[in-house]
Amino acid sequence: MAMGWLDPLECKAARDCLRQGQLEEAARVLLTSKNREHRAVRRLLVEVGRNLVARATREAEADQWELVAKTLEIASQCITLEGEALALQNRALRALAEKKRREERQLEEQVKIREQVSEAKRLASSGEFTLALELLARWETQGGREVTAAIEEIRLSERRFGTAVRACEEAIERGDEGLARHHWNTLRQIAPEAPQVKRLAGELARLAARGSRSAVDRGRPVRGRSEKLLMEGVGIILLGEEVVLGSAREEVHLPILGRIHRRHAVLLRDRQGWQLVACRDKYGEPCLVKVDGHQVSDVCRLADGNVVQLGEDKCRWRFRLPVSGSLTALWEALPDSTGSVVVPSTGETLKRVVFLVDELSVRPSAPAHIVREDLPCRGLILRWEKEGLHWDVEGGSAWAEIPGVTWTSSDRYVYLPSRLIIEAQWDEAERLGRMIAEPRQTEHVTLVFRQC
Repeated sequence: MAMGWLDPLECKAARDCLRQGQLEEAARVLLTSKNREHRAVRRLLVEVGRNLVARATREAEADQWELVAKTLEIASQCITLEGEALALQNRALRALAEKKRREERQLEEQVKIREQVSEAKRLASSGEFTLALELLARWETQGGREVTAAIEEIRLSERRFGTAVRACEEAIERGDEGLARHHWNTLRQIAPEAPQVKRLAGELARLAARGSRSAVDRGRPVRGRSEKLLMEGVGIILLGEEVVLGSAREEVHLPILGRIHRRHAVLLRDRQGWQLVACRDKYGEPCLVKVDGHQVSDVCRLADGNVVQLGEDKCRWRFRLPVSGSLTALWEALPDSTGSVVVPSTGETLKRVVFLVDELSVRPSAPAHIVREDLPCRGLILRWEKEGLHWDVEGGSAWAEIPGVTWTSSDRYVYLPSRLIIEAQWDEAERLGRMIAEPRQTEHVTLVFRQC
């Protein structure tokens, strides 16, 4: 159509868009024109509308109903849809509505399948493998790979669980506590809430109790600040406000193997921290005590990192406050130190002592009082509260095995003797990632507490 010299300028722009097949842009130019009632604009709107209807017909032949609906919506602003064009628009709207209903049904079905898979896995974690498989069998045909994978996983878990139960029972019957515990840990990983896990835990604890050296090994909670305990892999733990350091021949709080006096020095705790006091020898002279090379004649306030020497020999110790804000301190022999702490009950020697004030944190990485890279959780906390010494585990599960008391995960007292078993709470993806990134971490660790 030739352009009249009096036609609005937007008519030329619309014709250019028509020649380039840009129907939507041509419609936009004309519909936003200030001269909508101009004869040339109206004629072009009709032409654009008809072209849009023709394109929508081609889109319908390709079952592209979203495009059909969009194209006819623009066409309806250019012309009045009638006859076949109106019927095509209604057909497109019905097709879209049906598609939406199908998608909603599919979404509802997917949600239902996920719920059933989740419920089946919960049943399996409780040892109800048969019920879990029966539940998923109803959805196997329409559930697709998700249900099939869940069924295979539960069947494998059922076989592993049954094998581990039989192996654990046989090991308990033979009295092989170590092997029984290995199989029992496998059971806890597969189905932690299964009744067999709790039953075998009791049998395992009774087996441990029968293996105790004597009746006095029956576990008892740590309830007094005067207690002294040994935590294997960590060191001796002292809870009191006053610690007497002296010769291993004497009954002192901290018996040290080395050439020192029977009562050589005293560590005192107050609200500000720790002080070191030099004792007097039989001649009334202060025992030789040096802090960072400077002799202590009476009282010295200790700070993190101080090196303390007791006597003339290289009986040297480092005083540490590893966690800011905590008065819990470490007393560690230097690598070249000739001194060591004696465990009175066994005669073994150690190179570390913990003075527990508020709490003792054991974590895989600093900040912590004790760093253990193999710990399968974010941290183990020993915390002194008014009624006694308690344990708590962050980012993992744990339970205590106590001779004569069997096992418990709700009573958080530290018992002597006892074993605290800490287990990871990792899913399969996290377990694989940790094996690669942190190979020193294990899935469970056993910590032993006993009387000094």
